[in-house]
Amino acid sequence: MVLGDDVSLDTSETQNNTDSIEPHDPETLFILDSIIQRLKPRDAHHVRDMITERARTSGALFISSALWWWIAISEGSKQVNDSEIPQSTLGSFEFGTVSIIIPSLVIIATLFTGIGRERGNATMNLIGGGLGVLAAFYILEPVLMHFGELEGDALFATGRVLVLAIMVGFASLMMFDALLLQWVRASMLHMGVEAFPSTGSESPEGHADEDPPYS
Repeated sequence: MVLGDDVSLDTSETQNNTDSIEPHDPETLFILDSIIQRLKPRDAHHVRDMITERARTSGALFISSALWWWIAISEGSKQVNDSEIPQSTLGSFEFGTVSIIIPSLVIIATLFTGIGRERGNATMNLIGGGLGVLAAFYILEPVLMHFGELEGDALFATGRVLVLAIMVGFASLMMFDALLLQWVRASMLHMGVEAFPSTGSESPEGHADEDPPYS
């Protein structure tokens, strides 16, 4: 009965093919769409270029931040007497320690806020917002709490850590976007899907009634 064997073989192959096709995780597709809608890559090649550009910019900003900290805070403290700045109200940290805590808070806040935004997680956004406010307090504390006794030194202290926080913030955003785009690229290759918006679906204004070429 060759016919029966063929039918059973075809049936088993069909079942195996059906079993091997796994449905895509809806949450993964949602995150993919969210990232692509925000960053707007055109195609896979553009994703690669965006990863390279953002990673390079992030690395440059992180190195610039480290150099700024070393020149303006670590070495600069010898000229402006940062030891006269009172300890922080929260934690009793010296100014040098605070200058390290601030960029750490900025990086963590950016990470929590970014993940919370892409996943739609309110708790992570709440934590990120709280850490951002804490970093802002440490930045402004010399002016808010000690301007009367330090005056210009308080402004200079706040200005130095503010510049540091801004550079680290932009570096963290670029780094996080590069990591997200790298995840998008790996996910699309793994799942065999392409989530980029179709550029051919939009017809030019005034030619809506014309048939597209090669239809």
